[in-house]
Amino acid sequence: MDFSRLTQGERIAGVSGVALILIMFIFKWFGVEVSGGGLTLEGESRNAFGAYGFIDIVLFITVVAAIGLVLISASQTEVGLPVAAGAIVAGLGVLSVVLIVISIISPPEWSVNGVDIGDVPGADTTLKIGVWLGLIASIGVAYGGWRATQEEEGASFNDQADRFRGRDEGPGAPPPPSSAPPPPGQAP
Repeated sequence: MDFSRLTQGERIAGVSGVALILIMFIFKWFGVEVSGGGLTLEGESRNAFGAYGFIDIVLFITVVAAIGLVLISASQTEVGLPVAAGAIVAGLGVLSVVLIVISIISPPEWSVNGVDIGDVPGADTTLKIGVWLGLIASIGVAYGGWRATQEEEGASFNDQADRFRGRDEGPGAPPPPSSAPPPPGQAP
């Protein structure tokens, strides 16, 4: 494996992917705060794997794709993907960003000792540092994937969309190569 062959976008996506998985495990993303009678008590806090039911799976798949992009490029392995690997990473990164933003706007609720937090008067789900760091890392994955796609020779997102749809003809497709002989008086 030759990691010196990585483009800037691949490096950004890879580092952001590693950061995201560490943030998912190490940092608390959401907590519980109970207020009443002039007192505010901090309750249980959870990391991404404890707070989410589905979003953590999408985030993990995003991490695997970002690290996979780096390993594929560093090992110079040819994979038969219908679109550029960077475009897949960018798409998963954007999806992760959207899901995290939704969870910031509407934090997940869970139960403690069989009691739903939403049913307890004065109890609220709070945002912890992990959700903000996870958002930044997901933005890094999305940007790294986008940049890796732009740095790939002859690739753009429009080209990737056409490749994914299997379009070889029609508007926007490159014209077919000409097989006509050159005009007289010009060398081939």
